[in-house]
Amino acid sequence: MSSFGASLELAFDASVLYGPENATPRSGAVGYVVVQGATRQFECSRSVDAFVSNTALEYRALADAVAAVDRAFDRVASLHVRGDADAVLRAVDPTTVVTPSGRVERRRVARIRERLADIPQVTYRSVPSPHNERAHALARRGHER
Repeated sequence: MSSFGASLELAFDASVLYGPENATPRSGAVGYVVVQGATRQFECSRSVDAFVSNTALEYRALADAVAAVDRAFDRVASLHVRGDADAVLRAVDPTTVVTPSGRVERRRVARIRERLADIPQVTYRSVPSPHNERAHALARRGHER
């Protein structure tokens, strides 16, 4: 890693599997991938035991990914966050005034912003699901564990 710090792209996603007739959630999972240039630095796929909604899981996926970046890199010059959860991206972007209604989501937003505060350039981009394939596949794989 250079003295200037890494330039990273982070993609995240969450997945909920429902029971018969999509009535009851059976399982929740999150996934994320962190790439530097053309090199995948790391990725994660895991199940989540307790969740209340798909949106809450999306916050969880992003919070876990940001924590992993914080642990793995001493210095990050730029981080480009990508996901298909537009509401989550708008809430964590400090240039917007969107505030989640739930207490847990507000805490996660605060933690995410705190972990990203020292990174000179952070961008957020909502991408259509087909452009978030790897993170989506990782989130789906989390149900198998």
